[in-house]
Amino acid sequence: MSKNIFTLTLAMIMSACLPAIASAAVMGASNGGNPLLHAVGYQTFENSISGNNNSGIADDTADSNSTFDPTPVGSNNGGLYLTTSIGPNASGSGWDGRGQNRSTNFLNGPDFGNSSSPPGIEILDVTLADGSPGVRIGPNGGPTNTGSSWKFSQLDSPNQLLGDISITNESDYAFRLERIHFDARGKPAATSPDTLDLLYLASPANSNLRNVSTGTEVANLKNFYSNTWASVGIENVSVSVSGVLGSASRINPGESASFRFRWSGATGNGEAQLDNIAFAGTFLDPSNGFAPIDPVAVTPIPEPSALMLLSMAGLAAVCRRRN
Repeated sequence: MSKNIFTLTLAMIMSACLPAIASAAVMGASNGGNPLLHAVGYQTFENSISGNNNSGIADDTADSNSTFDPTPVGSNNGGLYLTTSIGPNASGSGWDGRGQNRSTNFLNGPDFGNSSSPPGIEILDVTLADGSPGVRIGPNGGPTNTGSSWKFSQLDSPNQLLGDISITNESDYAFRLERIHFDARGKPAATSPDTLDLLYLASPANSNLRNVSTGTEVANLKNFYSNTWASVGIENVSVSVSGVLGSASRINPGESASFRFRWSGATGNGEAQLDNIAFAGTFLDPSNGFAPIDPVAVTPIPEPSALMLLSMAGLAAVCRRRN
């Protein structure tokens, strides 16, 4: 058997036996022409105390996460290359709002952020955190009350107008954070908060969103979004991170970026809400000039012992055919 035949046979066997290259990136309808775009987001929110909708939100598991990889390569967290947290683990302060609103009569829409997609992202275009097809949980006006939103009110404490959220890059690649998506419902009652700001938090030790142009961390309390409602209204927001910073930004491997939603302007104990919160961006390979890469599509390299078995199997198959 010639060397060329053996090499070709081995390559064919490896191709058949190894997992196929696959990508769970955001589907084409929402990726704006970037097939490597990934997103991670929340449609529902978990109470700090189970069953207590006024206990704040403590949620370390996003509902939607396109980075799930059944055969992960390199650094990851349970097969995920991006993870998120709301509340206690999102920052040093860990503000968690007031809790969960279970109504589906508002918010619970079909998109993360701006309904014109892109820049918004259709929820169905993002796989669930276990790799299952995207699902719109608790749709607005749906027949069952399975949806939820994150509520804010100063009824028990002014700190319940604050909510912290973080994204962590669990991969071996840099992550270019491109957009922050969310839906906000402001001033639904006369005494509700009427102003919302989205602030970057540099205070947690592992929060380190890097401005590519300056090579420095984004300034603490940098404001990425601000809006004041004159009356009840819903804003579907897709913040361009580079538009705010005037530069691309990156989260390096093993690091996070923490943010704070800050409501203000309440004249009493009225409530405001957030829903469909997501982060989106692209992984970049530092070893290849920061070229875009999809970690989910990186094929595992077989162990040397597996290669030997494949080689022997290939040799045996060819020999049987020759005999």
